[in-house]
Amino acid sequence: MHSNQTPRRSALGSRSSAALSGFCWVLFSLHAWGQQCEPEFAGNRARGQQIATKLCAACHGADGRGMSAQFPSLAAQFPEYLVKQLKAFRATPADGKPLRSSEVMTPIAAALSNDDFTDVAAYYAKLEPSGGAAREATRLELGRRIYTEGNADEGLPACITCHRPSGTGIRPDFPRLSGQSAEYLDGQLTTWMAVRGKPGKLMTMIVPHLQPKERQAVADYISQLR
Repeated sequence: MHSNQTPRRSALGSRSSAALSGFCWVLFSLHAWGQQCEPEFAGNRARGQQIATKLCAACHGADGRGMSAQFPSLAAQFPEYLVKQLKAFRATPADGKPLRSSEVMTPIAAALSNDDFTDVAAYYAKLEPSGGAAREATRLELGRRIYTEGNADEGLPACITCHRPSGTGIRPDFPRLSGQSAEYLDGQLTTWMAVRGKPGKLMTMIVPHLQPKERQAVADYISQLR
């Protein structure tokens, strides 16, 4: 029986991977078309810098690259994505709960207006990105395979489809990953389902197919992308 289940699992995984990859490619095409006519992002960078210096620099640094591996780099991130994430930390009128919960970020987001979000995002988006490094060089080949090819047997599509060869993402919804620390990326993937695994999210469909060794390897690979 085991020998019959293995090919069946592989076939199901392949179909799942193909479906997800196809969906990603459709999104990629739409976003690539949209980027050809994207307007300049509105926002007062000077004012955004003032807000960032007062409220954000303690964790994310004056250069937006994060004060330690546990804090994400915000430098060169897509401004629309930053605004979306800031709004997610704010409690919603429906049930009074934020889409993303954080003891640090939730009160900060609550104290800021939408205009503040826009200005802060405009500031960080123009900063120079940082360069990370792999924690374990022996994991880079596996990480490269997962990032560029996925794993059809497990129904795992390639990360490159939505985050591009150099990890620069697709504006506005697929974030820039290059410049993030391996520790931060690994941590986000590890806790995704518990913290951000909402129905309908693309990553919620992908993360369960990622094995621990693949997660660690792809985090290391992404961290050293430029």
